Amino acid sequence: MTSTAYLSADLIKRGKSLPSKLLQSWRLLRVLANEFEHFIIWASFASSASILLLYFFYPKQELPAHHYTLLGFAYDTMLMTFFESPIPFVDDWRLIPIFFGLPILGLLVIAEGVVHFGSLIVHHKRYTKEWQKMLASTYENHIVVCGLGNVGFRVVEHLKRYDQDVVCIEHKVTTQFANEVEQLKVPVIDGDATSIACLELAGVKRAKAVIAVTDNDLANLEIALNARELRPGIRAVVRMFDQRLAKKIEKAFGITCAFSTSALSAPIFAQSALSENILASFEFGNTTVNAFQLIIDEEHGFSGMIIDNLRHKFEVTVLMHERNSHIDWNPPPDTVLQKGDKILLLTDNVNVQELFRPPDSVPPKGTAKPKP
Repeated sequence: MTSTAYLSADLIKRGKSLPSKLLQSWRLLRVLANEFEHFIIWASFASSASILLLYFFYPKQELPAHHYTLLGFAYDTMLMTFFESPIPFVDDWRLIPIFFGLPILGLLVIAEGVVHFGSLIVHHKRYTKEWQKMLASTYENHIVVCGLGNVGFRVVEHLKRYDQDVVCIEHKVTTQFANEVEQLKVPVIDGDATSIACLELAGVKRAKAVIAVTDNDLANLEIALNARELRPGIRAVVRMFDQRLAKKIEKAFGITCAFSTSALSAPIFAQSALSENILASFEFGNTTVNAFQLIIDEEHGFSGMIIDNLRHKFEVTVLMHERNSHIDWNPPPDTVLQKGDKILLLTDNVNVQELFRPPDSVPPKGTAKPKP
């Protein structure tokens, strides 16, 4: 099975995919509808009232029979709103407000509509802070990321690769990372993420998850608790510098995930000093599990070996196999490795040392591997 799950960074930044374009257009329409909501309601009420008044009180003898319909008066109302006179004036106190009020309403529609719509377009083109707040109000089932430092920015990048909707909160919106996130067309709310009002602006009540990755443990905890107050049951992921505190918080407050970045990064730093090509390292139980990229060459003698033999000989798990830019997930056990192939494998520290040991010192096939 080929890898089609990841979007290229260029595609994400340029937003060229059709679904993304359609979604942006839909959100633009929602912003416009939200901004003109009250104006549209009052204008619709005035127009409907005018149509009904004309239909019930305008003298029939003044109009042709075929014109005396709701649709006909709707057409007349529209023309009168824009300074036209499709029907004769009638001196009836119930109809006078229509003849004088509709033109004034039309003037307000043109003036207010043009000015406000033009302002919104300018905000949209410049992607201003005001526009980002309005855009965030249209998001649903999204992820709120609080803190746009180095960790927060990488989190946003990964979420966008997974085609997730993201809204960010950062009180230093002039930082480099905040500007780069805006280039991804991700709304950034300027404010304190511990504030309930700021979380509401980011749409936490409609979000599916909140990620607190500021550089302050207490602030991250407060963000998670406030988010839970606004939306009980929301998935909360918290960055903590103290791993022991992280575990206690996860149990005591019901936080979905609490991670210490130092505890997560320590294994990969240690393993990188012992071996090369390491991609990730993490703890599972009492074992350190390492993810490696292994490039098949003649030096280590893996060329020509069957994947199943590699698994059994070194007790590794082969997750992916790449050849000529074609990626195969969970490759068949009878796949023959060739020079230039790449494989992604999981193993522990002892097997890593044996895997990268020079061929002359690797125990012959069938001999027992020394126990750690």
